[in-house]
Amino acid sequence: MISLRNIVFIFSIFTLALGRHTLKIIEGEDADIKDYPYMVAFLQDNATMFLCGAAIINENTLLTAAHCFFYENPYTATITYGATIYYEGTKRNISKAFIHPNFTGEYASTNDIGVLKIDPPLVFSETVQPIKLPQSNTPNPEGKIANFAGWGISSFDLFHQTIKLQKVNLTIVDMKTCVEIYKNTDTPLDPETQICAQADMSDGKMRGACYGDSGSPLVVDGVTYGITSKCPGGCGNATTPTIYTRVAGYLDWLSDKL
Repeated sequence: MISLRNIVFIFSIFTLALGRHTLKIIEGEDADIKDYPYMVAFLQDNATMFLCGAAIINENTLLTAAHCFFYENPYTATITYGATIYYEGTKRNISKAFIHPNFTGEYASTNDIGVLKIDPPLVFSETVQPIKLPQSNTPNPEGKIANFAGWGISSFDLFHQTIKLQKVNLTIVDMKTCVEIYKNTDTPLDPETQICAQADMSDGKMRGACYGDSGSPLVVDGVTYGITSKCPGGCGNATTPTIYTRVAGYLDWLSDKL
């Protein structure tokens, strides 16, 4: 019998093509974990099924998207870190998990943010480092280039999952433009809790976040401004930017979980 968890996982794969749930980089380039030492892979099924990305905040705290484990039991999951090829990384189990209380699990839901605690704590090294959180009064870095990395699907063939870390540069879209794009849709943008970013597609190639990148951080100048949440227009769409949870909007909620 197929479990409910597996049904949800299969559903997320096929609905992604229509812009639904868990995301991954399309048309990215090979990356080195030394350049993205904060990256963590979130796995299920005895570390055989890749689910999401996450970011190291301190030696025992990870930041990710709430939808990554809303339908999962996080205490049966594993994280790996410190390696470009995710299954070669060091493994840790999850000791505590927090989902924002106002996240509903619906696709249009905001508050798509979660925290994972791990034990024993990480040992920092050249390939394992924390990422900074924004300050509460930091403006959105509109127009700036964001560094983005993740594992998983690297082409529109849904069965082509890469095991090697991928990267792509994204530009933070100005809030006015992004609010306007999503104004009359099923997923209106909340400027207090969400931001948008998009890759350069002037060469005609569709690129950006897609299946498997959910939970991965959107980083500008060493600060994580966003958490990959959803792409309502589908992967690498030139007219509808990817939506990220705006980390600065949740600093109060995060404060007692770090």
